[in-house]
Amino acid sequence: MASRIATRRLLSPLTKPQFQRPSFIRTMATSGVRRPYEFLLIIPDKPGPEVRKRRLEVRAQHFSDMAPTLDSGKLKMGGAILHDVPVNDEAENLDFAGSLMVLVAESAEEAKNMLKDDIYVKADVWDLEKVQVYPIKCGFRFPL
Repeated sequence: MASRIATRRLLSPLTKPQFQRPSFIRTMATSGVRRPYEFLLIIPDKPGPEVRKRRLEVRAQHFSDMAPTLDSGKLKMGGAILHDVPVNDEAENLDFAGSLMVLVAESAEEAKNMLKDDIYVKADVWDLEKVQVYPIKCGFRFPL
C-alpha cells in the first residue's frame, strides 16, 4: 500500500494516464421507439345509479364487439372492477365500479384510442376522461 501511495505522489499531472473514451457510446432507449407493449387500462364507470342499468343493457353487445380485438391478439385480459365481492357471478348481483383491460399497443394513446368505439363509451357507461393507462411488464400469469 505504501508503494501505491508513493507512486501516486510522484506522478505529476502531466504523467497521469488520460481517460480513453470507448469506441462505442451506449445510450438509453428513447421513448420515440415504438414497439408492441402491454398496457393496463383502468376504466371507471360514470357515477349514478342509471349507469348500472345501461351497462347491463349493452353488456352482450360489448362482449360480441370484442371478438375482433380478441382474435387479433391485442386484448390479453379484461373484466369488471367491482365495489364488493358478490354472492355469485351472475351479472345482476355484480356491483360494478368500472372495467380493466390489458391491451397490446405501441403507445398509451393507441391503447386508449382502442376504447373509443366500444359500446360502453357510446352508451355513456365508461368515463373516458378518468381512464388510467400504464405500461406493464407481466412477470407471470395464472388462471383462476
